[in-house]
Order: sequence, then C-alpha cells, then structure tokens
Amino acid sequence: MTTTNLPKRYFYFTPQELPEESKKYIIKVLTVQLQSEYADAPDRSGAVCPTVEDKTWLDLQLAQEKQHGLGVSLILRGLGVDAMPYIREAEASVLEGSRKLDYFRIRMDDWVERTLTRVLAERTGAIQTVAGLGGWYVPLAIWHAKNYMDEALGHTVQGVRYAKDLIAQGRKEECQNAVNKFYPSCLDIFGGVDTPNEKKYLELGIKTLTNNQTRYLWIRSLEKDLNLLGLEIPKERWKGDRQEYPPEDSEKWSLYLTPEEVPEKVRGALGRLLSVWLQSKYGRQSDHLVFPAPSPEEKLAVALQLKQEKAWGLDVAKMLRGLGIDPNPLADDAEQSPEAGRYKLEFLKRPLPKIWEEICVKQLLAARAAAVGSLATFGSCLIPLAVWSGLHYEGEANFAEAWKERLKPMVRGGARELCQKTLEEWYPYALDLFGGDGTINEQEYRNLGIKTATNAHVREIFIEFVGRDVAELGLTMPEACRGKKATYQPFARLEHAGKEESRAATVPA
Repeated sequence: MTTTNLPKRYFYFTPQELPEESKKYIIKVLTVQLQSEYADAPDRSGAVCPTVEDKTWLDLQLAQEKQHGLGVSLILRGLGVDAMPYIREAEASVLEGSRKLDYFRIRMDDWVERTLTRVLAERTGAIQTVAGLGGWYVPLAIWHAKNYMDEALGHTVQGVRYAKDLIAQGRKEECQNAVNKFYPSCLDIFGGVDTPNEKKYLELGIKTLTNNQTRYLWIRSLEKDLNLLGLEIPKERWKGDRQEYPPEDSEKWSLYLTPEEVPEKVRGALGRLLSVWLQSKYGRQSDHLVFPAPSPEEKLAVALQLKQEKAWGLDVAKMLRGLGIDPNPLADDAEQSPEAGRYKLEFLKRPLPKIWEEICVKQLLAARAAAVGSLATFGSCLIPLAVWSGLHYEGEANFAEAWKERLKPMVRGGARELCQKTLEEWYPYALDLFGGDGTINEQEYRNLGIKTATNAHVREIFIEFVGRDVAELGLTMPEACRGKKATYQPFARLEHAGKEESRAATVPA
C-alpha cells in the first residue's frame, strides 16, 4: 500500500465545510508556515549579493515568498484568523516569532551561506509541501502545489546553479562548511516522530506523509544534488540540533520525485493515464473555438485559454518523456481529426457546436469536468503529477466560472431553450469522462497510488458542481447519473464528524 492511499478520502472546498477540529489543526500548521514565509527579518538579510543580477533574483525570490505568505494569510482569514500579528512578530527580528522554527533564527553571514541555504532550506519548503498535496482541504492542497513550483523548481534549482559557480571559483570548502552549519537545523524543520500533532495532521487529512517520510525525501533529494556538486551530506545524516531521528524505511511506501524514478511496474499504468490527459489537451486542434466568439475581447480570452490548455499539455508531455514515452506521436494522433486519438475520450470526439451559446454550454461542462477530474490525482505517487493536478484544478475551475458568466446574459436574453437543449445533449458525454466504476484500470491506478480517489467519488463532485451551475443559470438539471455509456450508481455516503458527508470516500488497502 502506498503512503498516499489513506484509509479514507474527503474533499472540502470551503471553510464552512471543514469540521471544527480540522480548522483548529490547519490554523496550527499554517501559523508556523506563515512565520516561515515572513522570516527574512531585517537582521537576517545581511548577505550581500555580488552582482546586480543576483540582487534582482533575490528580490524575485523574496517577492515569491510574500506571495506564498499571502496565500497562507488568505486561508487563515477564511478560518477567522488575522495573520498580521504573526507577520509583524516574525519580521521584527531574527530572534522573534513564537511560531518561528529554529532554522529561521540562524543568521546568514555571507553570500556563500545565502546560496547554500537555498540548496538546503528552500528544498525543505518544497518537500514539506509534498505532504499536503493530497490533503483534504482543497484550497490548502492548491497552495501546496503552487509553493512546490517556486521552492523546488525555482529557488532550489537556482541555489544549485549558484553553488556550482562558487565551487568553480574555488570556494568548495566554504560551501561544505555552510552545508554542515545549516544541515542539522534543516533536518529539524520537518518535526518530531510520532508526535500528537503529527498524528492529528494525518488523521484529519492535513498531511498525507509522516514527518520522517518527508525528512527522508529531503535527504534523498539533497544528496543527489550535493553529489553532483562534489559536496557531502554530514556523516550523521539523521542527527538534527534537537534530536537524532530514526532512519526511515522507504521500502514500505512509494513516492517518486521525478518520472525517471518511477519503477517499471508503475510506468505502464501511469503512461496510460498521462496519455489520456495529453490527448485531451491536444485534441482540440480542429475545434475553432475562437472563430464564433462575438467580440475581440472574447476572442482573446478564448485564445488565452487555449494557450493555457497547451501549456498544461506540455507539462504532461514532459512527464511522459521522463517515463520514456514520446509524446509527439500521441499529440499528432489526437490532432488529426476530432474523431482521431487512441486515448481521446468520446466527449472530445464529438463535433464542436457552431453557435456561440452552444459552445459556452459545452465549454462550461468541459472545464468543470477537467477541474474535477484533477482531484483524483491530488496526492498521486508521482509528485510532478500531484503538483500538476492542483494547478490544473484551480485553472480549469476558473475557466468554468468564466464560461458560466458568459452564459448568464444569454439565458436571460432569450437563449434559455437553446442552452437547455445543449446542456441535455452534452451532459451525458461529460458524465462519462470520469470512467467506469470498479474497472481494471481504476483498480490498478488506485493500488499503485497513481490515483487517490475513485471515479465515482469525483463524478459525484462533478454532479454537485454542475447542479449548482445549472441552478445559478436558471436551467434545469438533466438526469444526474445518466451518461451515454451507463447510468451510474450514486456514490456511497459515509459518516464523518457526526454527519453524513457526500464527499467522503474509502481507499482500499
């Protein structure tokens, strides 16, 4: 059983849906995170950047940290917590901050230390977010995905580049000394082992990995880069400033930081799933959505959405390449015609409507289904896929809202009958997008940890969201569970927190 396959699975989309205990522990973990994001107090940022390029890049990094901090602040605000007292305290001094971790109380003396803390500490920020990618509170899981992109693919990568330059300048010993200085405090960032807080974070779905599992991922990732730089991890690799941690047995769980790490037994299933997403993103080449748009503004908005769809497709293509699969023939196959594409779903094979009102209905369903479909791979065993899923969910959900706003004046302006007819025509195909229940593919995806939620689970969320959309538009919901291929059974409801939750799901061991 993979670690990300928790005994149960919930999705909460708003603060109002969260159980009170979950709110309490989310606040606890986020106030620590908040003081980490604002920990560059005036007496800690004394390292001098040697070039104007470095000064500019440092300002970019600090701006991104403030962006992360804003994200945390907004989540806390939604939970009724004012972030500013915590921020002011953290910014007052390197030694101030009741929720500040030990690492952030250590001063950086020079550019070498500033560089190597990027290699070490920015990496802790990235790896810690991995534990939240499969979290049950969707806004927080999305924040983790965004944070990972900056910390792992931005700050850490830049730190490695800078360290490489320093070593080329003959400053290897200084770099190693900086590693030795900050390593123990970075090890402590992940927290203790089997603590009461850790147990609650796991029980409530705030985290999906133990502190020691994330610590192991950090060590594994760090060692790989240090080896390339010719530097070494301290010999006592599990000894922090606060305590010595037990070595983690990684044989009991499976997470992959890159597609290249994925073992052969997982590659086939993962390749199939990614091929479906790839052909979904490149299967609209023949669909001229821009042409019927009624104004220059709308034409630009639609063109920008199509551009973003291709950007998400490119991310999927990179994952496929990492698995040893060439994405180009798959994209070419999907683009040949609306009907072409081995992995293309039936919804995308249907001819695109020619009338703008019909297009808006169809695109509302498409964007809503694409967003909700991403939920199934929140917390996936392939970390880049889990990150992609969070970013993709938010983007597609925003697109769905935009299409709904376009539809409102149309329905009020006399196109209600046409919109209703289009909804009834396209809705069954949209319902089929989530796949069958209990299929061999679904079971394999779940057993390997590629997916963390069932088709039935995310389909129910889609039905609920579309029901709200339809009511807001003043239309009538089609038969909710009837697709073109099958009539689906309503998703089983489970008891949670003393009440029935429609978004609850179990994950088989």
